Amino acid sequence: MKYPLISVIFLFAFLCLMTGCSARDIDDGPDIENSTAAPSVLPESTPESTPRHTLEPTPKPTFEAAPEPTPAAEDDIRKVEIADGFYYSRLDGVVKARITGMSYPIDDEDCEISYDDLRYIKLLHYDFEGNIQGGELIVNVLVADEVAEMFYELYQAKYPLASVRLVDDFGEPGDDNLSMAANNTSAFNYRYVTGSDKLSRHSYGAAIDINPMLNPYIDGDRIVPENGDEYADRSLNLAGMIDHDDLCYQLFTAHGWTWGGDWSGDKDYQHFSKDIGF
Repeated sequence: MKYPLISVIFLFAFLCLMTGCSARDIDDGPDIENSTAAPSVLPESTPESTPRHTLEPTPKPTFEAAPEPTPAAEDDIRKVEIADGFYYSRLDGVVKARITGMSYPIDDEDCEISYDDLRYIKLLHYDFEGNIQGGELIVNVLVADEVAEMFYELYQAKYPLASVRLVDDFGEPGDDNLSMAANNTSAFNYRYVTGSDKLSRHSYGAAIDINPMLNPYIDGDRIVPENGDEYADRSLNLAGMIDHDDLCYQLFTAHGWTWGGDWSGDKDYQHFSKDIGF
């Protein structure tokens, strides 16, 4: 062996050199604790001292309730309570919109009655099946109180009325043929007396037709509504058919109304009207 000592010295120096490099590589590597670089794996939880940011729920838009289409304040309508479910008031914007172009003319320049002359009545009534139904009428301000009172008495007596709706609901401007055929009790309707240029008392809110199919208008062979022909026989004496013993007749005539069944010549058994000076 020619170089044994030199080989040992060289091997020792090589090992020292390698050991020094490895230590430096470790010391000079990235400082995990102080590094700004993100760790490759996120922690499973975040300490309470640094809570995670959470998104606030997106606020929902809010809408103000649309006001009732009523030009007058509630106090201006002057609702008058008669009993539970019974009142009358001035016509509000909703009612005016319903009747204009139907039972009330769109062009009211020559109209002989104004909205302010009329009153809207809300009521209850019994139908022919014995069920309680809501009803409504429009009449003249001069008779609103007594009409509301009379219909309250009819309700208390469970007098049968097929329906009590505004003629406007039947979509027949200036007429009431469809309302009558439906046996609907109604009042205000700005129209002329059939076959004349004279305004009916319905035009002033001073006439009411009660169960018109059961109590038809009869002029010779003409019967209105046509589906009331079987009730032209007044001896049938059915509930809701008006005669002198009927509660409707007694109530209306006691308040100064006249009955079309007492007319000479033609007969209008459904019709009650009152002279209020128009």
